[in-house]
Amino acid sequence: MIPPGDLVAGRSMRHRTPDQVLGPYFPQERARVEQSDLTGADGIAQGEIIEVTGRILDRNGDPVSGARLTIWQANAFGRYRHPGDTSGLPLDPNFLGNAEFRSGNDGGYRIKTVKPGAYPAGPDWVRPPHIHFEIVGRFERLITQLYFPDEPLNATDRLLNSVLRPDLLIATVVSPRYRISHRVMNFDIVILRG
Repeated sequence: MIPPGDLVAGRSMRHRTPDQVLGPYFPQERARVEQSDLTGADGIAQGEIIEVTGRILDRNGDPVSGARLTIWQANAFGRYRHPGDTSGLPLDPNFLGNAEFRSGNDGGYRIKTVKPGAYPAGPDWVRPPHIHFEIVGRFERLITQLYFPDEPLNATDRLLNSVLRPDLLIATVVSPRYRISHRVMNFDIVILRG
């Protein structure tokens, strides 16, 4: 049974993607990248190359075109390309670390990146691999994070498990129609009004 308020004119309403913290490494300078590819600043980034696709939708399931997306993440070693990250983990000179772009007319987006590494966030806490998203639609702003399926560190991550529906933050593996050399993940993002 669908709870009251989750139906509008006979249509099922989607759950809003949960908020997550902005974090300390929000990009100071955002890279505007062609085709949203973070893997090749001056060569090929190190680590597992992945592709993340999805759509920005409102709660009715309608696409939100022209939403501004900013993404940022650690490299494959778990280090951010940010002056505040003094962890000592290796930097990858070929990895851009962040990008800014807009969703298409169908609300769609696509990024090519590397699977980020886990990193220590405190003496007894290691963050699982994740990608940060800032979405700015016509009426609202959402800060969230994408997490990867089947990651053992997901079970103990304080941020992921602080939300009512952690499953809404886990990307799904996509079987592409054509053969490619890297994994493709899907992560649709739902904002309230677009």
